Amino acid sequence: MKRFLIFSVIIGFVLSFISYAGAETSSTDFYKVGVDDMLEIKVLDHKDLRTLATVTSDGTISFPYIGTVNVKDMSLSEIEAMITNKLAEGYIKYPVVTVSLVKSMSRKIFAYGELYKRGEIPLEENVTLLKALSLAGGVTENGRYGMVKVRRKKEGKPGYRDIKVDIKQVIEGGGKGDILLEPDDILIVERSKTFFAHGEVGKPGEHVLEKNMSLVRALSAVGGIRSEGLYGKVKIRRKQKGKRGYKDIEIDLKAIVEGSKAKDMLLQPDDILIVERNKTFLIQGEVKNRGRLILEEDMTVLRALLQAGGVSEDGMYGRIKIRRKQAGGSGEYKDIVETRLNDGVIESSEVEDTLLQPDDILIVERNKTFLIQGEVMKRGRFVLEKDMTVLRALLQAGGVSKDGMYGRIKIRRKQAGGSGEYKDIVETRLNNGVIESSEVEDTLLQPDDVLVIEPNEKFLVYGEILKPGEYVIKNDMTAFKAITLAGGFTKWGSENRVKVLRSRKNNAGFETIRVNIDDVIDGDAAADIALEAGDIVVVSAGVF
Repeated sequence: MKRFLIFSVIIGFVLSFISYAGAETSSTDFYKVGVDDMLEIKVLDHKDLRTLATVTSDGTISFPYIGTVNVKDMSLSEIEAMITNKLAEGYIKYPVVTVSLVKSMSRKIFAYGELYKRGEIPLEENVTLLKALSLAGGVTENGRYGMVKVRRKKEGKPGYRDIKVDIKQVIEGGGKGDILLEPDDILIVERSKTFFAHGEVGKPGEHVLEKNMSLVRALSAVGGIRSEGLYGKVKIRRKQKGKRGYKDIEIDLKAIVEGSKAKDMLLQPDDILIVERNKTFLIQGEVKNRGRLILEEDMTVLRALLQAGGVSEDGMYGRIKIRRKQAGGSGEYKDIVETRLNDGVIESSEVEDTLLQPDDILIVERNKTFLIQGEVMKRGRFVLEKDMTVLRALLQAGGVSKDGMYGRIKIRRKQAGGSGEYKDIVETRLNNGVIESSEVEDTLLQPDDVLVIEPNEKFLVYGEILKPGEYVIKNDMTAFKAITLAGGFTKWGSENRVKVLRSRKNNAGFETIRVNIDDVIDGDAAADIALEAGDIVVVSAGVF
């Protein structure tokens, strides 16, 4: 993995002893011996003369045969020549002498910045930048992607110059570009550049800005996007050059991932990567899963209903509408579209395809209902389905019961104005359970209508009749038909002594209406009278 490349190579340092390819002089000419340096001196074929000598404070070392000699500020090759000459003066014929620097204590470099061992480091022979990084304990976590440079004294001039080194390129190039360090060089490892992650990411906070770090790589480095931000906006807040403040750059992450024309972009130091929380909408009313839902891309009303588990039983014939927050910061909402549901299906395709916006409220209202009272098989409150007529309502209630087959049917409707009062708007009779008026039959019910089926209207037959009792007033029921329905007269009953007792208004007694059945039988239809609810037909005995 690239992010561990520098660290792992520093540990290994396979290339730590690669010599400087561009050096014009040998390493023995480069280094000048100083106080406390440790030298190893060897003479070919004379193992007994191998000596480890430390340069004393007066700049001297001791060696067999030749005694004490001054070596301070001499190069290693100069010391070799001096010892060779002295040994050749009567001690060894044609001596071959090798002088090596074992440990440098007089020549130093300085390590600064994001290194585990900062401060002075002895400059040994042939120390390259890579080896110096190892001697300094390696790069700290905070400097793994920082700039590496050597600050070196200018030749013949006051001050320093900086030599920037691309460590990654040095390593990948097999050591090419590595440099030998010189005394008093300052090795600097700068702190890694960083960026900041904010919002709905796995690891918000400050993060290392790796080389050529793209937005997608950065999102991976911060632990990805949390579920709360999967549909939120992604943007980079960047410092403006030469100006105060920041500028927001909105990112089309979906387009980048899908590989469209939108390009992944490189982050810059101090960029703030922001993943906003998902935009949401609210769904209320008669759905399976109410509450706040994520506003995914291209969220239509239909998709929202499906995401909420669909419409519940109590909303299958309700209304659906979108309530949207108005601009201007007042916080007020306004209904912008509305339509009916028909068995859970949105009637308007325009409403169905409407795109929701953040903070919209999608409302599925409860089914509108109507009430059926009276003589039906199933009384109670029913869902007001689309195009609910009086006839459909009766069928939904199981039809008219036997006690209402000849009753009256009417619609009682709530009046406008909020008074709560009801008024009868249409009314007709039933004939054997069939609505007589087609106009009433096809009347469309409205929310909260009360459909009333009144009991059968009845009359009473009393006196000299074969089947006295209470009977249902059917269509065009007259006194003559009533007597026939009751089995006719007894042998004492008299056709010209028939009367109808009818209640006066306000319960002020009965009105007596006399009927001569003989005249009716003789063909005088006008002599007969139509019966009304509550009438009492009385047949008296004749006089013999």
